[in-house]
Amino acid sequence: MTLFRIIICFLLFNKINAGEILSDEEYYNKGVSLYDEGAFDESFIVFFNLAEKGHKDSIFNLSNMYYEGVGTIQNFKQSLKYCWLCVLNGNKKCLKKVDIIKSKLSENVIEEIANQIPTILEKNFIEFNNSKSAFKLGFWFENFSPEIDYEQSYLWYSVSVSGGIYKAMKLRDRVGEEIETDKIVELQTKAEEIFTKNKYFNEGKQTEGNI
Repeated sequence: MTLFRIIICFLLFNKINAGEILSDEEYYNKGVSLYDEGAFDESFIVFFNLAEKGHKDSIFNLSNMYYEGVGTIQNFKQSLKYCWLCVLNGNKKCLKKVDIIKSKLSENVIEEIANQIPTILEKNFIEFNNSKSAFKLGFWFENFSPEIDYEQSYLWYSVSVSGGIYKAMKLRDRVGEEIETDKIVELQTKAEEIFTKNKYFNEGKQTEGNI
């Protein structure tokens, strides 16, 4: 977003929330109401702020609004970014739409956006000690990265299992079959270092509400 757009978002955010303290779901419902009333720019701000916190429905809505240019300038790059984040949240509707958006972008631009996804997820993992982001990193590198990377997938699945995402065990072991034994040992050591450093030496706290 441009500086001008950020300033507008800030002003609208304050206007929408003046005198109110809302839960995320109440805030989301307000965004839906604003959208239904045709106040698209204000509903966009609601969904944008909630998407930054990882609200799944808001991420879906934001991808669509960027794609259509509703409440914001049409932006296929931003639409693809949020669509991929939506896919990683398990939304099958977004999975179908990824290829449609990609068809409107060059390979260089697609690669540019693809490179942003692991950066976003790793930042979220580090800042909030969010094991779900580690799991999504594993899933990204196994299934969606422009260059499928089983080693990175194994690494992040391993971190997520240590963080309590036990459904990642089978996925970790599956990608592990594609990796040489010596490399597995190296990746296990690295995963332990990442998990230990983030758990015991990072001030971030585990949270459910992030991308």
